[in-house]
Amino acid sequence: MEDKKVIVVKNKIIAREDTNMSNLKGIVAVTVTPFKEDGAFDYEGAKKNMDYLIDKGVHGICLLGATGEYQSITTEEHKKYVEVMMKYINKRVPVVVGASRERTEEVIELAKHAKQNNVDSIMVLPPFYCNPLQEEIYEHYRFINNSVDLPIVVYNNPGSAGVDIEYDTLVKIAELPNMAIIKESTGDIKRLTAIAMNLSDEIKPFCGWENMCYESFVMGAKGWICVLANIAPGMCLDIYKYVVEEKNYEKGYKVYKKALPVLNFLEGFPKFIQLVKYVLEKQGLTGGFVRRPKIELSLEEKEMIDDAINLAELY
Repeated sequence: MEDKKVIVVKNKIIAREDTNMSNLKGIVAVTVTPFKEDGAFDYEGAKKNMDYLIDKGVHGICLLGATGEYQSITTEEHKKYVEVMMKYINKRVPVVVGASRERTEEVIELAKHAKQNNVDSIMVLPPFYCNPLQEEIYEHYRFINNSVDLPIVVYNNPGSAGVDIEYDTLVKIAELPNMAIIKESTGDIKRLTAIAMNLSDEIKPFCGWENMCYESFVMGAKGWICVLANIAPGMCLDIYKYVVEEKNYEKGYKVYKKALPVLNFLEGFPKFIQLVKYVLEKQGLTGGFVRRPKIELSLEEKEMIDDAINLAELY
């Protein structure tokens, strides 16, 4: 992100003069939502995590994505969390808020609320469960585009939505003026390459697949909306710096290779949210609990994570 001015007081970033979405690139941390054991929001823990990520230098924050358990909270809870966290983040970094819902009208409701609270962008999956046709996917985004003047991150994740935004459909979506970024999570490097080569003037390609960031950056991804940044923001920032900014592919590959076992684990472990929360707690940050129907890690699963992830190597 090309900031015009960063205001720092006592070694803490307190504001950025320019957080325009048109400048967003780099590492966007898709954050966990810490809950207390009774299911209440742990706002103080969430704020602690935000300070950590911003001080580490991430380029943006994503609230209430899949990692943030957006489907485990009510609409009113969603709005309250956005209000509290936006006031606390206070324009220190750009903020993307997940606003994926089955009903287009409900997405618009969340989008309008986001705009009222100075959110920089919303991130939207295609409608899930109903298995929409490609024409219906396009109409979903077109209606949102025409209803709210807010930059939109199109989130293509067939594993979560149950449907793929096909390339030809994305070509049409990219023509809509509010479509700013495509978070590409098909795991298909050919798809991301085609987007980067042919559509990047209309919609910026961002990597959305944890263990494909290096090759995505090499092929033209402008950023990475990632889970790993919660627990290893420095590694994520270094991969971006070396590969994208410095074109030092060998140096970037060394960091990527070091991070890859954790990235593979994040993509393959069935309780990835619980995994991140567990590691955050071990790092002295706030992971907290998950909400039902998710269940906490077993002792055996914790031991598996401990064996797979060397905390000393994360930074």
